[in-house]
Amino acid sequence: MPGDPACDLACVVMSLRSQSSVVAAVQSVLAQATPIEIVVVNSGGGPVVAQLRDAGIELPVIDHRLPLLPGAARNAGIQATRARYVAFLAADCLAAPGWAAGRLREHRAGAVAVAGVLLNAYPANVSARAFDLLLHYRMGRHALAGARLFYGLSYDRRLFERFGTFRVDLPAGEDTEFNTRFAGLLPVVFAPDVRTAHRNPTAPGDLLHDVFRRGLRRARANAQLGGGRPGLRVAIETLRGVPWGLRLAWADASWAERRMLLRAAVLVPPAAFAYAAGALAHDVMRRSSPPSPELAR
Repeated sequence: MPGDPACDLACVVMSLRSQSSVVAAVQSVLAQATPIEIVVVNSGGGPVVAQLRDAGIELPVIDHRLPLLPGAARNAGIQATRARYVAFLAADCLAAPGWAAGRLREHRAGAVAVAGVLLNAYPANVSARAFDLLLHYRMGRHALAGARLFYGLSYDRRLFERFGTFRVDLPAGEDTEFNTRFAGLLPVVFAPDVRTAHRNPTAPGDLLHDVFRRGLRRARANAQLGGGRPGLRVAIETLRGVPWGLRLAWADASWAERRMLLRAAVLVPPAAFAYAAGALAHDVMRRSSPPSPELAR
């Protein structure tokens, strides 16, 4: 229940400029079968409180006038909640049924970090499916065990006391950086029934624009984490991953689904080149340009 410190699980819903989708994100958490302490962290302004109130939702809101990078938004939510376990949900995502129960089951069994599956919220849309094939094939239901990327972790709060909180200067990958601090020391438990649906872009133009920005953000984050020419590395990794994503999706699809996959596959190469172009754009920009909070989401 909103703001209830007696709950075992807290959820920090993160919104930028009062995204219209924040209401649906919060409702998906409220619809879980277990009580949850919920706080919304919105940055960049906008009528987020009014949006929630109009939907009949009253819960704690941390509202920052200026945009926050993702790590700062996460940290604000950690500080504002009290539950032992802390999960995060971006405003462009939905928590599927069982999202909270699966996390609590694993945490109560001793897990300090629980990862789940990332789904496409619009599986019948060609552009959304192409986005999924390009960027999420290692986080979906059928990702290979050895190649799976752990996504959307919830954490035992004591991890933050031991390893600190999220970096506030990264435009992307702040959770990945945090997870490396305890990698090899403490295991991450994968729970396939913990499912998060991401609102992928649903039009070709939106797809290309979105992946370009994501490629740029990833290269910027990699540059801040160290290493030369991060954009080039990101571009190469992305283009190399295209055939793997297509092959994996094809092998696990039914005959009825393969027709959709073929249509989506046509959009994957231009989307991959747009993502790579975004990453390479970083390497040709002036190094003195500071990361912009405008690229926080």
